[in-house]
Amino acid sequence: MAKRERLHLSQYTVIETGKDWNGRYYIVYGNNASVFMRCPKEVRKWLKLPVKIPQREAYDSWIASLEAADASKKSKPVEEGMSEELLATGFGPEVHALDESDPNHATRTII
Repeated sequence: MAKRERLHLSQYTVIETGKDWNGRYYIVYGNNASVFMRCPKEVRKWLKLPVKIPQREAYDSWIASLEAADASKKSKPVEEGMSEELLATGFGPEVHALDESDPNHATRTII
């Protein structure tokens, strides 16, 4: 499991974030409670952060950096590390399709 990232908004308010199989999550510690949320807008509403205060600006820039990092990880091509020969020949269903000239075309496997 990857290490969680933290943002300290004040002495008593901390936001942790991480990723699991469902995507990014946020754990907010503050207001004498802890909550688990998936949406950064819900976190902002729960913390009741006004628009023009330093904590809100820090939160917005932190969320923007997280979204940029997630987008850069998603945009990596799947073909990375594969040779041109492998990409040209392929291993998709078109390679494994049997035509009528193949003797195994009408063969069925019984389990």
